[in-house]
Amino acid sequence: MKTRRLMMTALSIWCLIRMFVFVPVYAQPSAPKTIKIGALYDITGPLATTGEKFGWGLKKGVEATNKDGGLYLKEFDRKIPIELVEADHTAKEDKAVLQAEYLNDQGVAALIGTTAILPPGAAIIERYHLPTLVQLSSIRRPYELGYKYLFSSFPKSPDYARTFIALLNSFPKEPRPVKIALFEAMHDASVEACKYAEQEAMASGYKVVRVKFGWLTKDMSGTILEAKKAGADAVYGMMITPDAMLMIRQMKELDYNPKAIFILQGAADRAAWGTLGKDGNCVYLSKDFHWSLGWPGAKELMGLYEAERKEKPYTYIGFGYASIQIIANAINKAGTLDRKKIRDALAATDMMTVLGPTKFRADGTLDVLLVNVAQYQNGVETMVFPEKWREKAPIYPAPQWKQR
Repeated sequence: MKTRRLMMTALSIWCLIRMFVFVPVYAQPSAPKTIKIGALYDITGPLATTGEKFGWGLKKGVEATNKDGGLYLKEFDRKIPIELVEADHTAKEDKAVLQAEYLNDQGVAALIGTTAILPPGAAIIERYHLPTLVQLSSIRRPYELGYKYLFSSFPKSPDYARTFIALLNSFPKEPRPVKIALFEAMHDASVEACKYAEQEAMASGYKVVRVKFGWLTKDMSGTILEAKKAGADAVYGMMITPDAMLMIRQMKELDYNPKAIFILQGAADRAAWGTLGKDGNCVYLSKDFHWSLGWPGAKELMGLYEAERKEKPYTYIGFGYASIQIIANAINKAGTLDRKKIRDALAATDMMTVLGPTKFRADGTLDVLLVNVAQYQNGVETMVFPEKWREKAPIYPAPQWKQR
């Protein structure tokens, strides 16, 4: 009898301990203090100016999301603020891989990356099942390899090539270019850009000549003379700003006067491009975040930038801000920090951002028909194509250098 009473007493004590010490099975899981989102971009290095503006947009996106307490996650039944975990790849692919590993180790729920993260970073992303949104990179090849966690709302080489040819086809037939010089830097993104441009051009009946030059070259005169000798009356190329500016200067020196010049990436740095003076006019560039477009929230973001910086906004700030909008939307829809569920929500994206309607193709790339095109007119990026967004008609054909 005494033994039985002791056993009952012990059982009662054990029940009391379990009641107050152990977590009931029906309790909500412990919520993290923040939702970590990785940001791997150009903080230093040759593209630091671009990265700084992209980073500005990222931070404003985080501020806007956290203004009302962050993202509501059903898993935790509460709002949790976003924390941006930054890393710098300095525009180097090998460093981008190492930094992607680092951010994964930090336990980020998703990753936003730029430029040098592709192509090699795609394998890291897939290995860790890390939902990733890549911006400021036009390279298409990684999206053709079946990766499931790789997405991008930045147009790709085929989109730009299709837009360039559509732009040329919009010009009057008689002064329309006949032969296009594709300026091909010895870099994956530039080589791919020229490949797709060649395909689109030939399909529309244009003749093509591909001329090559070294990345960060000190002299492009040989390449320019090759294009001039071939009789090319239009130029297309994907290059960084120093190369693009050198090309314009040496085209003028060598009296090479194409009717149209379209430069991907390299002409987008307005401050640097402005040092070319009137020689920088008439060049075409892509412009998906522009004051003429007016997507929801874009005007307010541009106004904020102009108030802080006392200058017109750059397209990169829009991509930074939209990146947070897209990732935040996916995490919110998933209702959890489970990477697979975030990935599935990201794949199902169909929303409006400051860049306009955003939806992904099955391969993870942006579903876009034509890219918006601006032309430098009096030193200002003026929207000229497609026609529905046009601020002014394009200056075409471009005047001779001596007449600008």
